[in-house]
Amino acid sequence: MNQVKDFFEYIFNAVKIWIIVQPWQTGIRVRNGKQVKKLTGGIYFRLPYFDSVFIQENRLRVASMPIQTLTSKDIKTITINGAVGYTITDIEKLYQTLFHPETTIANITMSEVADFIFKNNFESINPNTIEEAVISKLNQDDFGLKFEYFRITNFAVVRTFRLIQDQSWFSEGLSMNEKK
Repeated sequence: MNQVKDFFEYIFNAVKIWIIVQPWQTGIRVRNGKQVKKLTGGIYFRLPYFDSVFIQENRLRVASMPIQTLTSKDIKTITINGAVGYTITDIEKLYQTLFHPETTIANITMSEVADFIFKNNFESINPNTIEEAVISKLNQDDFGLKFEYFRITNFAVVRTFRLIQDQSWFSEGLSMNEKK
């Protein structure tokens, strides 16, 4: 029964000649793959099969970062993760520059965090300095987005133990095999 309902909804939406953009949304209409028109709140007419319409929310969005384990300049291991809040300011520029905005933003943020930690000693690293450095770097790039904040949700110094093994048994095994 749901398949029949879905089929009729698909047919209705395929021939629908209008689109409604809510006040908290912005959109673009691409006609014949060439003409681009920005859409703000209101009702717009569209030509079925000739127009592609893309609508996005203008409200604050949040992209979460997975946990990263990084090493500072003075070889201290830090585990960190956070979240970045952003809004869309120019939907046309966003569609021209980024494919998957949330994934791209999380990856850019993670690389800025890593860059900051790699270049600094542990004494000069704290959540506030990381947040300030990352948000200032993010706002330098223009993707049609405004980065509202970057917050660290987890920050820990981790003790690591590295095991250095004696590899002499491996070289002895090679020499025995060579004799055979």
